[in-house]
Amino acid sequence: MIGILILVGILGLYIVVQLWQTATLFRYRDTLLDEPIEWPKISILVAARNEERHIAACLEALTKLNYPAEKVQIIVGNDQSTDRTRDIIVEFQKSHSNITLVDISDEETGLKAKARVMAAMDSLAEGDYYLVTDADVQVNPEWAKHLVRHMTEPTGVASGTTMVKSNHLWGRLQGIDWAYFMGLLNVISYNGVPATAVGNNMIVRKKAYWETGGYASIKFSITEDYKLYSEVCKRNWKWNNIMTPEALAESAPTEGYRHLIHQRKRWLSGGKELPWYWWILFGIFALWYFTLPVLIFLSFPTALIIWGIKFILQAIQINRIHQLVGQKRPSLLAHALYELYLFLITISTAIFFILPIKTIWKGRRY
Repeated sequence: MIGILILVGILGLYIVVQLWQTATLFRYRDTLLDEPIEWPKISILVAARNEERHIAACLEALTKLNYPAEKVQIIVGNDQSTDRTRDIIVEFQKSHSNITLVDISDEETGLKAKARVMAAMDSLAEGDYYLVTDADVQVNPEWAKHLVRHMTEPTGVASGTTMVKSNHLWGRLQGIDWAYFMGLLNVISYNGVPATAVGNNMIVRKKAYWETGGYASIKFSITEDYKLYSEVCKRNWKWNNIMTPEALAESAPTEGYRHLIHQRKRWLSGGKELPWYWWILFGIFALWYFTLPVLIFLSFPTALIIWGIKFILQAIQINRIHQLVGQKRPSLLAHALYELYLFLITISTAIFFILPIKTIWKGRRY
């Protein structure tokens, strides 16, 4: 009996967090500045490595932004791609004079991965704001204007919401997962605590960026987006995490289970520098998936009731996030399949994280 009570107590902590998340999502209200008389110049930074399947769609979306064309600078860093990525970028340059290509060399700078690409691009950035996205992401026409309008005077960094766009089940489940995770980030931010930005949908004030010294001066992290975000916040700049249709970006799905697990390990590895409260949340979330099976064995009816509460709260949150960003809500079947997906990914990620195996991302080991 005591064992059951302990298990219920552990699972109860998870339910409390879910209630807090749900309440915050329904309190969320977007606030933004009025449109300026004159739009500031922006520099859009895109890191690309072997993205021949996605880079054209990414650049096509960026060239169709509803933003004064003379105020938009697009810088693409070709990170030693071995496919047709560079050729596609060059082709776009022929019809768009505001696209600049930067080829990343093997020159030893002490930087690695995307941080090295960003450092190679930032010296060319002329904008008052740096907008960052990835080569496998498509933004909507209002994206740039909407992010700029969230940069109130004390705000140094802001992040929109990214979801996965896919017609296949595996990709759709990733889409729900991204929405759920992005909701957690935004909940923490909305409660006055800096969370993180996603590196495929963020904006940084030029002044705030260079106060950090830029990526050339920031200590390397495999999750370079969080590192920049935290360095900006350390300098007393405010932050903003945005859940609106205009600030939505859509990413291509991660292909296959192996790549997905490595992606999750990369996030957790980079998250070692996260504040203590993040690791408490991670612990509560992970414990759920190890504790519930034990309770099922000891008291199936109790476990079923607790799981039912969790499933309902989780579905409400996911539906609310989709509503906030203007997306169609998942079906009940999709929610059920996502529950299985979440169990598999959480357990396998936790195990894979502690194994002495290098993280492989974009063909490189970390």
